[in-house]
Amino acid sequence: MPAKSRNTPRFLLSVFFLAGAVLACNLGFNNAGDDKQATAQAIASSVRSTATAAAAASSGGSEQLISTVQAEATLQNQSIVATQTSLANSSSEEQSATATTVAPILAELPKYDVDPSLGQVGWVHPPVTLDIEGYAQYDYANQFLNTVAADFIVSADITWNTSYGSSGCGFVLRSDGNQDALNQYMVIASRGASGHVAFATMADGEIVTGQDIYAYGIDPNFDWQNDATNRLTVVGRGNRFLIYTNGKLIGEIDPGAPPPQPSIPPPPQIPIDTKDTKAMEDYLQKTVEYKEIVTQIKSDHNARVAAFKTADTQFDRGFIAMVALSESGHTVCQFNNAWLWLIE
Repeated sequence: MPAKSRNTPRFLLSVFFLAGAVLACNLGFNNAGDDKQATAQAIASSVRSTATAAAAASSGGSEQLISTVQAEATLQNQSIVATQTSLANSSSEEQSATATTVAPILAELPKYDVDPSLGQVGWVHPPVTLDIEGYAQYDYANQFLNTVAADFIVSADITWNTSYGSSGCGFVLRSDGNQDALNQYMVIASRGASGHVAFATMADGEIVTGQDIYAYGIDPNFDWQNDATNRLTVVGRGNRFLIYTNGKLIGEIDPGAPPPQPSIPPPPQIPIDTKDTKAMEDYLQKTVEYKEIVTQIKSDHNARVAAFKTADTQFDRGFIAMVALSESGHTVCQFNNAWLWLIE
């Protein structure tokens, strides 16, 4: 299913911009209502229309929108049955080719403490490139949106070329496709500050909490340069997510944890020569600006805490897709050797 570039709400990008709370404040976290709603509808509409089309085809033309629960009960089960039937009726050559495709996945699972005998392949995705241009854009792709994941492991080789380090590539996890108020998790790797990975929880269309991981500081093989390739892997079991880059565990995420305390920038330094009138005027002006920024940071944090207290942050199942986020300029995310394993 081809996807087009879409406008990304500022609050969404701010979660992944590595300048942290200060930049999130400047990007207008609390003033993105229209863009937020447009984005939620754009993602949800595409996800749900794909699922609806598949359901309609299998049920003789029903046009009723399906939920993730219905998708799991119908589409996924039908897909599994169809796959099993196809394999049973396929030639030995076709079965051998399938085994050859699955074998590397089975061999990789124990590296992430996943038992190959407890689960099945959700999908093996063909190579895909997300190419977006402009300010605050996003794009995503998944040719298997009829597959709903509960416990899972998703992995892909990601090659990127971005104009800005705060742009990034990654996954949408357990998205419910709720057109009115999107619920999902997101994990995004970026080139900024030598390489970071951010995890965010979106509840009812709002980012309510998140965590930033300094990937390069933990994974010495993380390559943040343009045109570099890193393997991003996420293991999701219940309310616990393990993030790996290049096979190295870099973080364990609890999406239900409250928003972390914001980083407060250091105050401006007083001039050595306090009798220098011009230097003191600059210092006083910077001090006023600094106090305003700190006040805004704390206000935004308090708003997130308030939203978090009333939000449902545990999503048991949902759709998974590959995603690209762009701050500005040109962003290219190439996904290769991408696969999803459904853990039983």
